[in-house]
Amino acid sequence: MYLRKHFAKIVCVLIAICGFSQASIGYAAEELPPGMVIGDEKGLYTTPEGDYFIEMEDVMPGETYKKTITIRSLDLKEPYSLDLRVDPVDSTGPIDFNKSMTMTLTLDDKEIYTGPLLGNGEFDWTKTPLDLGICKYGTDKVLKATFKMDKSLTGDDFKEPSEMTFKWTFVATRDQKPTKPTEETKDTPKLPDTQGPKEVSFIEELIRKNLPQTGEDWKDALYKTLSGLLLVLITILLWKKRKEEEANQGE
Repeated sequence: MYLRKHFAKIVCVLIAICGFSQASIGYAAEELPPGMVIGDEKGLYTTPEGDYFIEMEDVMPGETYKKTITIRSLDLKEPYSLDLRVDPVDSTGPIDFNKSMTMTLTLDDKEIYTGPLLGNGEFDWTKTPLDLGICKYGTDKVLKATFKMDKSLTGDDFKEPSEMTFKWTFVATRDQKPTKPTEETKDTPKLPDTQGPKEVSFIEELIRKNLPQTGEDWKDALYKTLSGLLLVLITILLWKKRKEEEANQGE
């Protein structure tokens, strides 16, 4: 069995600026698999090139932010198996967003993950992709992401800008059926011989048994045979002529 994979990436950028002014979360997607569309509740979908970007502003301590992402398969052929993987990219500043922000993911109203952005200790989805099930044509999958900032953060935490960038990668896999091997050409069955064994005449059998098989012996035998036939022919002619003479004398 052969597997074909496609990838769609969402880059999440978390920024905290001093003075509680704002923090933002952004998503960008690229290299979407053919026939797959990703968009949010505001009706923003990817471009033909697969680019997609949305932003949440004014992220504050203790606040909760939600984003709904719709995944739709427009492939008329076979369904996709969809997984989601996260990869850390960069983190700067005093705030560790992986510890200060809790993320909850629900897929079609069923919770599939809750914990830090990069894993909860029990499940490390930087290594093991999160299973999102099968995407079939004509059906949507609704992925809801809820981000909650730690309310214990203080002004001291925001004295310097903090930033964290991580990447979501949607992995769409389609099973490839191996090409059916060409059947080997079968030998044409031989028809049974309904005539039975070929009968050999007495003369053929006599020649086969008595005539030699080498070249020189064949020549000698051929001369002898022709000489014998000539003598027989002369004898027959003489006998026939004598019969005709006897018949003429009788008349």
